[in-house]
Amino acid sequence: MLLNNTSAIATTPEFWPALAKPTFNHHPVVAGEVFIQDSSGFIWMGTQSGLVRWDGYHMRRFTRKHGDPKALQDGYVSSLLVDHGGRLWIGTSSGGLARYDGKIDGFISYSAGSNGLSHSSVSALADDGIGGIWIGTGGGLDHMDASGVLIQGGHGSGTLAAADLPQGGINALLLDRRGSLWFGTQHGLFRRTNGSRILMPVRLEDVDNASVSVGRLFEDSTGRIWAGTRNNGAFLIDVEANSARIVHESGGKTALQSQRVFSIVEVNTDEIWLGTEGAGIVSITPRTGATHRILHEINSPDSLPGNDVRALYRERGGLIFVATPATMSVYDPHPEAVLTLHQAGFANESNMSIPSILTRPDGRVWLAVSGGGIDIVDPRAGSVSQLLPGQPSAATSLPSGRVISMTNGPDGAVYIGTQQGLFRHDGVRGPVRPLIIPERSAGAPVWAAVFQGEDLWIGGPDGIWKVELQGGKATRLLYHEADSLEDSRVTALLVAADGTLWVGTKAGLAKLDDISGKVQRFSGDSGTGAPLAPGFVSSLLIDRQGRLWVSIFGIGIAILDRTDSQGKPHFRLLTMAEGLPHSGVNALREDREGFIWVSTDDGLARIDPVTFKVRALGWAEGVKISSYWTNSSAISHTGELMFGGTSGLTVVRPERLTAWNYEAPLVVTAVSVNDKPVPAQPFNENITDVKHRAVIGITADGQERGFAVEFSALDFSAPERNRYAYRLLGFDKDWISTDSSLRRVSYTNLPPGEYTLQLRGSNRDGAWSPPLELAVLVAPTWYQRRWVHTLSIIGIVTLLGCLFQVRTSYLRRRERELQEMVNQRTAELQTSRHLLEVMAYSDPLTGIPNRRCFTDELRHMAARAAREHDKFTLLLIDLDHFKQINDTLGHDAGDALLKEAAERIKLAIRESDRLARLGGDEFAVLLPKTSDYTMLDLICSRILASMAQPISFGPHSMQISASIGAAVFEGPDADLEELYKNSDLALYASKTAGRNGWRLHGH
Repeated sequence: MLLNNTSAIATTPEFWPALAKPTFNHHPVVAGEVFIQDSSGFIWMGTQSGLVRWDGYHMRRFTRKHGDPKALQDGYVSSLLVDHGGRLWIGTSSGGLARYDGKIDGFISYSAGSNGLSHSSVSALADDGIGGIWIGTGGGLDHMDASGVLIQGGHGSGTLAAADLPQGGINALLLDRRGSLWFGTQHGLFRRTNGSRILMPVRLEDVDNASVSVGRLFEDSTGRIWAGTRNNGAFLIDVEANSARIVHESGGKTALQSQRVFSIVEVNTDEIWLGTEGAGIVSITPRTGATHRILHEINSPDSLPGNDVRALYRERGGLIFVATPATMSVYDPHPEAVLTLHQAGFANESNMSIPSILTRPDGRVWLAVSGGGIDIVDPRAGSVSQLLPGQPSAATSLPSGRVISMTNGPDGAVYIGTQQGLFRHDGVRGPVRPLIIPERSAGAPVWAAVFQGEDLWIGGPDGIWKVELQGGKATRLLYHEADSLEDSRVTALLVAADGTLWVGTKAGLAKLDDISGKVQRFSGDSGTGAPLAPGFVSSLLIDRQGRLWVSIFGIGIAILDRTDSQGKPHFRLLTMAEGLPHSGVNALREDREGFIWVSTDDGLARIDPVTFKVRALGWAEGVKISSYWTNSSAISHTGELMFGGTSGLTVVRPERLTAWNYEAPLVVTAVSVNDKPVPAQPFNENITDVKHRAVIGITADGQERGFAVEFSALDFSAPERNRYAYRLLGFDKDWISTDSSLRRVSYTNLPPGEYTLQLRGSNRDGAWSPPLELAVLVAPTWYQRRWVHTLSIIGIVTLLGCLFQVRTSYLRRRERELQEMVNQRTAELQTSRHLLEVMAYSDPLTGIPNRRCFTDELRHMAARAAREHDKFTLLLIDLDHFKQINDTLGHDAGDALLKEAAERIKLAIRESDRLARLGGDEFAVLLPKTSDYTMLDLICSRILASMAQPISFGPHSMQISASIGAAVFEGPDADLEELYKNSDLALYASKTAGRNGWRLHGH
């Protein structure tokens, strides 16, 4: 059977959320053991080789340094605690206890000994609730009071000696909200109630308490206490009964009961995560007891990076930090409006690519998948069926080529446009049958399809076709047009309420009057009132006000705003300047409230149809797909918007879109005075007494060097979107904006005096946090003191008075002459400098960067990619048969062709890509952060398609094509010379294969 039914995926009304898996943003770092957030908002991570502080942009490492008393005495950090006073405590594996002191930007260490700790291994820390801390070591329970007095285990104040505890010491400590102190040991779980000195064992369900090693304790927001063990999974503790029941997995699974639980975190009030050793994360719904696993998936780069989950932590903004070997990852549980489905149990799980979407009248959703075939999703039943491609010779199945378009027919059937023709399915369980259009090739691609009453319009590379249907068969060709369109390659069709057919092509927009058959073009030299720029029309939409919206790939969105008294249309243009996240707009869709949603090659956007204000949505809002298919979108019967991407499906629930109101803590991350670093933490302390606040002091001999400050707003959800500004009161007139990648303030040669440096930072949505103010004091030199100034002024005034009458006329005349000379010389220097820069780095013929500029950019990109463990791709482009143009039409024609080719390639690539001419007819393109074959195919296909149009030169029409060779820079060990050689080999392979194509080295 072609229609292959699969088992139900979910039986809940929340069908799409059940398929959306958690996605993570990764940051390479050494293996983490524990997280904590300090009172300023920094995230600290203890690792096996030191302590790491994260400000959203950089990881500052604190390591062991032999002989440095301010450094950590051991690099293996096993426990972290921020007490009620805001002090950061660090427990190490063999170096005892340390406390971070921001005033010295170092650590105060407490070692083991007769007057120190009971053991050098500090595995657990807990606040005592009265200003001190409990210290769990390999030798017992120690205590440090609020004044800093350390009491070793067994010497009073509630401490415990090694003899009072099971062998092996303490693994975990927890002071719960009731005041009870819980102990996790290598031989069971124990508890000491508030005010008691008696250590009571806690009975663990189905196991011998003494045989269970408890390594993690956690209290959630409702007061429930969870325990993680080394070999027995996790337990949920009944405090009143002083017992603990084992956590069972759903479906009778028992794997968790024999696994190690490294870490525990509360994602929200109804979800607990357990981080395990080698088995990912177990997500628990305490209300129902239901569980599911979150695992690393090889084909999903934003899945859990590894299944060894050593640490979990929820910071104040609600983000979940995850530590796995070699990676720190961040999960944001907030986005509810946007869901991303990478793999959902559909027809092609390895690469869920959705080039077309259709909502059926019965509520089912048809999803075209890569490689051919359609997944039929029933959200109400929670099931998926598959319409699979058959054998190439089969007459009752889909072909293996991609499904490009789908539309509902008035007869209840689905009409399917593919790369190999048009097909029909009854929409229930019947076979798929080809639909032959009279006078049209049966295998011609169908890129767009739409019904006008009972008649069907289709579009493809051969124009538009209108056919009459009877009994599911095309009986008569009613209309065909190609020549009068802007371009015969039709990409989008839309029937207006008045019967007008709007036609989008790869070169522009056209309108067909169905009665007269007259075609009106709207781009190029069509004579419209506000000309529409020519370009690839990817999608068309008519909003509820009756306005036409046109997405033009590489430009943005054009809206038919009005038609003037002469009947000429006027378009409003929305581009990246108005807030679109990318100029490559793929699909348009209107939600139930009238807002317009668009998919682009860098996320989604929502547009207010009244104000035209654009709100961009990216990773932080749940958009985890980098690029989308053109015209692939739909709206479900319940109002969800769906956009088909090259690596998954995005489902938008518009009513759940909310503003991000988190107030990001603003902190100083680094300070230097006179080019020397000074501790930054004192500037983050909230001290109300002005006399005790930290001051940036610049001495008389340091004015030329001045000071510099780095700062950060600690919104970790999307740090690259945070905004920053600063001003020095008493010096700057207004706020000065700075990029999120810099966040650095620097001043030199300031006049003596007292200043206030104000720093501003926002969250990802631009909501400013209260300014942070730093006092700056610049001391005067001897010649800047007031009495010296007074004497100097008197002397100068006296001298000027004597010379004024004699020199006035001469100085005025000389002033004019000198000013004219300065102006002339300045203009000459500016012109010369500009010409030198252009000659050095630009190609004189095409105006694009030359080989020298390209070589510099290649080296910089390689260094950045190696440093960030990233990848990029080098394209070498060679124009086919270019020599024939020079030989037959002359070098002027060849020059004209080269200039046009450069412009076309520039329009075909992305704004972040780098284009250069290497010489002759050879060009190069650098594609940063791009290595995926699907994306490379999309970009190279655009370049090849851009070359297909003839180029006019006088009375001649020049036809040209290109060959492309691609190679991927793989990482730190890659070699630039090898990269260039591989690209050249791929280019040679492309030419050998017949030119007008592209090849990826090694693919």
